[in-house]
Amino acid sequence: MENNYGYSEDGLKHYTSYRVNEPIVVDGNLDESSWQVAPRSPRFEDLEEPERPALFDTQAAVLWDDDYLYVGFWLEEPDVRATYTNRDSMICDENDVEVFIAGKDGYYEFEMNALGTIMERFYVWQDAYIEAGYSTLPEFDLQGTSLVDTLGGTKTGHAHPRGRRWAFREWDMPGLKWAVKVDGTINDPSDKDRGWTAEIAFPWQGLKNLADGRSLPAEEGDIWRMDFSRFQWIEEAGIKACPGWAWTTHGIYDSHIPDRFTIIHFTKKVVGTEGSNNDH
Repeated sequence: MENNYGYSEDGLKHYTSYRVNEPIVVDGNLDESSWQVAPRSPRFEDLEEPERPALFDTQAAVLWDDDYLYVGFWLEEPDVRATYTNRDSMICDENDVEVFIAGKDGYYEFEMNALGTIMERFYVWQDAYIEAGYSTLPEFDLQGTSLVDTLGGTKTGHAHPRGRRWAFREWDMPGLKWAVKVDGTINDPSDKDRGWTAEIAFPWQGLKNLADGRSLPAEEGDIWRMDFSRFQWIEEAGIKACPGWAWTTHGIYDSHIPDRFTIIHFTKKVVGTEGSNNDH
């Protein structure tokens, strides 16, 4: 089956996100009981080729409460490395995890390395910039910032049948929380690390420009499209490569394909209670 833009919907992953009934401290540890019993994704697969598992085990889970949408990552990595410390650096130029959250006419990108340095972007499809009301919002004023790029043009790549997107590079989600925890010694190749965990809390109200009429927080049965991925620089025989691994493969080396984002189903059932298993 294909959608309106020609992308196959075969192999799209589905996941049920459960509520939490305990406070979640965003410290990167993922040690609350809710995280321990939350259903985890399958091992991530190659971004381009389905059914090719990630070289290093990578899993994620999604929880929520009235205030936040929580994402946790568990990342195997024998040599944890990160160097960027300035917010909104091009985090994808080194090892990272990424979360994309899509609405009908725009989507949000979050990237983070093992030092806890983050990058955020907000993208608006140019064909809907006026019709969807983005042009009336000060935070998306094309003349009000110099940090706007065009994604999908001939110079930037990321072509999509829908066309180009405005990329708002200085947009920050208000109230965002994030943290990492390294199990090992970062930037020390002399020993073997176990990996790292990442924890992000996205405020529901920070997603208002992507809600498209959906309730914030989610209601029973609501569906959102989200992408979860990891990029890992690997060097072999003097040749460097950066494979991408994702919860749902895209069939192309490009994260900016909302048509291939994982389908997240929200329920008010509390995680860990009877019947709260991932049945999608």
